[in-house]
Amino acid sequence: MYASESYGRLRPSSVGPGGMLSLLGGLYATQGLLGGLVHEAMPVLLRAQGVGLDVIGLLSLLFLPSAIKFLWAPAMDRAAQGSAHRRLQWARALQCALLAGVLALSLLTLQSQWGAVIVVLLGLMLLSVTQDIATDGMAVQMLAADQRRWGNTMQIGGSYSGYILGGGMLVVVVNATDWRSGMLYLSALLLLCTAPTLWACRRGLQGGVIAVANHAAPSLKAAWRRPGMRWGMATVIACQASTRWFTAIMLTYLLDRGMPLGSVGLLSGAGLALAGVAGAVLGGWLLKRLGRRPLLQVCLGLYLAIQLGYVAIEASGLRSSTVLAAIFLLFCTTMALGFVVLYTAMMDWCSPQQPGTDFSLLQCTDALCAIVFGLSAGAFTHHLGYGWSFAVCAVLALLGLVLAPRWYVRTSQVSGNSL
Repeated sequence: MYASESYGRLRPSSVGPGGMLSLLGGLYATQGLLGGLVHEAMPVLLRAQGVGLDVIGLLSLLFLPSAIKFLWAPAMDRAAQGSAHRRLQWARALQCALLAGVLALSLLTLQSQWGAVIVVLLGLMLLSVTQDIATDGMAVQMLAADQRRWGNTMQIGGSYSGYILGGGMLVVVVNATDWRSGMLYLSALLLLCTAPTLWACRRGLQGGVIAVANHAAPSLKAAWRRPGMRWGMATVIACQASTRWFTAIMLTYLLDRGMPLGSVGLLSGAGLALAGVAGAVLGGWLLKRLGRRPLLQVCLGLYLAIQLGYVAIEASGLRSSTVLAAIFLLFCTTMALGFVVLYTAMMDWCSPQQPGTDFSLLQCTDALCAIVFGLSAGAFTHHLGYGWSFAVCAVLALLGLVLAPRWYVRTSQVSGNSL
């Protein structure tokens, strides 16, 4: 670990571990609410208004800020000046801005002003990912090494919970009432998520590293110069390659193999989210008992076993919806568990001098994996079919199982972390 004397002194916090986890849960659930709104609810709601699929496809551009947020992460670290409380103040301001933005959506009419709605959503996504930078930096500073497992349980579990409420449940509310009522429902959820942030600001959040004047300002250049960050990015790619390949084709596979559209929708909504919450909680519990590297190996081994299972299913011609649903939910649970392990390790690799920048860079590496391997999986599967695609995914999973644990050790060694 980085020695605290190298970066400043540590101060105790007036917010206890439970309060800190509640704070993180509220902030990460907020991001899930916005993600569910954009990714799941908006395509359905716009299509119901007769908006063309070509326009709906533009919603994918709203996730661009998530892939490039590392560009302004150093500015957020500089604004925080090494203070966890300043990060909290930024998170509070951005949370209030998000609430105001959703209230603004309630004043628009989806049927006739969908263009303005999309513009507001882009602004909300920019605010959300900026808040994520502040929140991640605060979590790295405030959570001790043995607390990070629960911090990332709150991150993954909170995101999935928010996704349920901001996605499928929002569609149900709008269908039963109207667009304005749906946005007021979403505003009420955001206000609920804001409560722990307001409480923590009143208590005063102190702790983490207090920057000293003789250290260079946070920057992407400083991150890239550190061998631990470069090895960490390589480890993220090794861990996520097979996962990102598979997630690009897993829902179309269910549909193409005869599963009813309604069942696919149920699995991709409530099923995925509930399995994700279960996997996140399981990840926090198992990290205490197994440790980071052993549990990472377990997850990578499960990825490989699941992909080999899909290869066998495709080769046998099995079309049982029950079997397909079961292995799908197993993958979703394992994926969430893997996220908790990987994100906990990523926090370990961050420099306390610029935690928001480092964590954002590692997250954006994962986002790049999603783009590259997702596009590759779609094109490959279109030309050669699911059987060969699952075989490639299994090879990627095998490479991950072989390489990622070794690179994890290397990353931890050059970063000065214990294994």
